[in-house]
Parts: sequence; structure tokens; C-alpha cells
Amino acid sequence: MIGPGEDQASSLRRLLGGSTLRSAVFLGGDAGVGQTALVAATATAMARLGHAVVVVDAQPHLRSGAGWFDLFPRGDLADVLYGERRLDDVLLHAAGGVSWLPAARLGPAAGRSAADVPVARALSELAARFDCVLLDVPADRADRWWPAAAGAGSVLLGSSTAQRSITAAYAALKLLALQVGQQRYLWWMARTAEPDAAEAAWQKVAQTARRFLQVRIDYGGAVPADPMVPRAQRLRRPLAEAFPGSRAAAAGAALAGLLDRPVALGTDPSAAWRALLVGEPAFGADPAQNKRPQAPDPSPSSVSARTELVSR
Repeated sequence: MIGPGEDQASSLRRLLGGSTLRSAVFLGGDAGVGQTALVAATATAMARLGHAVVVVDAQPHLRSGAGWFDLFPRGDLADVLYGERRLDDVLLHAAGGVSWLPAARLGPAAGRSAADVPVARALSELAARFDCVLLDVPADRADRWWPAAAGAGSVLLGSSTAQRSITAAYAALKLLALQVGQQRYLWWMARTAEPDAAEAAWQKVAQTARRFLQVRIDYGGAVPADPMVPRAQRLRRPLAEAFPGSRAAAAGAALAGLLDRPVALGTDPSAAWRALLVGEPAFGADPAQNKRPQAPDPSPSSVSARTELVSR
């Protein structure tokens, strides 16, 4: 039986199971920076590329994707992992072909084990039905979600050029540097009117992180201040559908291109989901053991070739 919001392609993927997964954690920035709007635009763009996309939404309801699309959560991912609700009871289906999974009550270190029957069932269902997952996590919950960042294909931190916003996102990065170490970090600059100023701010952050945290941050690009974003929100529609020619919609599409990097799942498709949502495999007790090998500094040619979300 085809569930709500499923088309033939996603139904076939559910029956056959996927062999790859694209995953990214959006984490950082102060409230109002536009992170959820960017997640929604990116998720819609990923769906248009043919992926079955779910957003694990750890934002409080007033800042969540459910609020954007005027959807009413019927439960939380925590309820599913504790066996109190079925996955289909909690999933929300928005316009644009994207499913939203409320998870404000959950953190991967929430005391659940992948051996628990409800957890194993939920992970298997997610692996069979979706091949792309984006996690929308507020900066003040970084301590609960760092295992997801360790298991994700990319970690995106965002800020405006304001000092307070940069400081909030950098605090999340410091926690990740301690717990996770090297990862594919991308920093995007929000609500910018001047791309040059946005890139200059990123360069200062990247230099500071390389010097004091020994991590490399690549540039995700600049997301412009776009009056079409609040208009799309008032319409309760995806930005790419309501205003496909808007610059913010283009930013989401470009970012989807950067994140469209499949990771093979091997013989256990639920393993990647286990790392994202349960925090397994466990890391060592000493955070220093968790650090990955340090990536070399980018060469001048690779720096000049980096992709921006919105072309000048």
C-alpha cells in the first residue's frame, strides 16, 4: 500500500530499499537567520533532482518547517523510537514532495539503542523509504546532536555578518571540533546584500577555525536577503514553487548541487540512519580519539574554484 505523499518512484524505493544516502546537518546561527527557510528550499531542490527527501526537524515548533507549511505535528520522532507511535503517524507531508519528521524532543544520545525493537523498525523503514535526509538543528542544541554531525555527509553552519550571529554559529563549531574533529564543514552567510563582504566574513571565520580549532571550513556561499521568502511562507508553499525565479530559491538549488554526494550504504542500509539518529557506533570516551585526520589546507586553485550559492 502506498502511504500518504508517496509517488510511484518513492514507493518502488520503499519496496526495494535504497543503496545510497545523502545526508547533511544544518546546525548553527542565531534564531531568525533563515536556516529553516534554506533547509526547506534545499530539500525541495533535492526532491526535484529525484530524491526521496525527509527533513528531521529539531527546531521548536514556532521556527519549524511544520510551522512554515502550516502542518500540525501529531507526535515526535522520539515517540517512534520509544514505540509509542508508528512512523507514518508522525511523518508530515508538505507540498514539493518533501516529508518532515518532527524531532524537537529528540537527541541522538537520548538513551536508545539500535537493538531496541521500535528503533530497529523505524531505522529500517527510513532506510527503505528515503535516500536523502537533512537535519535542521538550532545552535543551542548542538550538544544533543553532535553524534548526528559526526555521521552526516556534510555539516552546514550559517550566520549573518553580524557579530552576534557569527559568535553563535562559531560556538556550535567549537563543540563539534571537540567532539567530532575534522568533518566536511560548510559555512553559509545569510541575508547578505554584498557577496564580497559575506565572503570576507567567512574568510575570517575560516582562518580562526584553522588556527585555534584545527578544522577546515569551506565556503557554502551567500544566501541573499530576499523578500520572496516571507511571501512564500505566508502562502504556505515551497519557495521554489511559489517564486521559482527568486534568488533564494536559486540558492537552495545550488546548495542541493553541493550536497548531492551519495554515500554507499553497504549491506546494512540502516547503519547510516543509526549513526544520525541514535548516535551509534559510539565514540571513544576521550574526545581526542574522535578526531578525524586533518585535511590539508586548500590550494589557491581550489579556493578560487569554490562554488557560491548565488553567482554575482
